[in-house]
Amino acid sequence: METAKEKVERYKGKAEVFLKNNTKAFIINTSGDYFFCNIILVGEDYLYVQHFTGKKKLEKERIVWYDIIKFKEYEER
Repeated sequence: METAKEKVERYKGKAEVFLKNNTKAFIINTSGDYFFCNIILVGEDYLYVQHFTGKKKLEKERIVWYDIIKFKEYEER
């Protein structure tokens, strides 16, 4: 089973790819908050994002890596 540290390292790698390719992300944290966002900075302790839709459109936030429970590419429907 994957440890929390391994999961964070995997998410950091994915975030670097998303940032490089300007890929939109869908993230859920442990509080149940949804983030439809662009990655703006991949930090050591935090992921910095900017919402691209919804009530928080254009707002910037930081997410603690260990709080992320789902991280994938955003898919339009």
